[in-house]
Amino acid sequence: MNTKRMIISTIVCLLLGVGLIVAAGMTEMDNSFWSGMGGGLLAVGILRLVRMIRFAKNDEYRKQVEVENKDERNRFLSAKAWSWAGYLFVLIAAVATIVLQILGQEMWSMATSGAMCLILVLYWISFLIVRKKY
Repeated sequence: MNTKRMIISTIVCLLLGVGLIVAAGMTEMDNSFWSGMGGGLLAVGILRLVRMIRFAKNDEYRKQVEVENKDERNRFLSAKAWSWAGYLFVLIAAVATIVLQILGQEMWSMATSGAMCLILVLYWISFLIVRKKY
């Protein structure tokens, strides 16, 4: 684990979370959305902080995390899960685009087709980069 980067990202999450909660309470913006977003960031920051403390103090937990991060099987499973998620997203977006167009929801249909197009373009670019690299 890159401790310095983890500490910085944890502090950023905590500060953004508190900042959004305070800003939502002090302004006329959409309070439920921004305070919920702030609460979520605050919770993520607290959970990361607890995990970092546990990582620093518990040798058994540290070894377990290091094995999970470096184990080839876990990396393979993670990559496979991401690929399945990508395939399913494209299929769901394609079906949603067609269904929404049939229902006359052109704006939502364009949003889902745009998201599907974006993920396919990102896949294509990633494939070209990985093909050159390996």
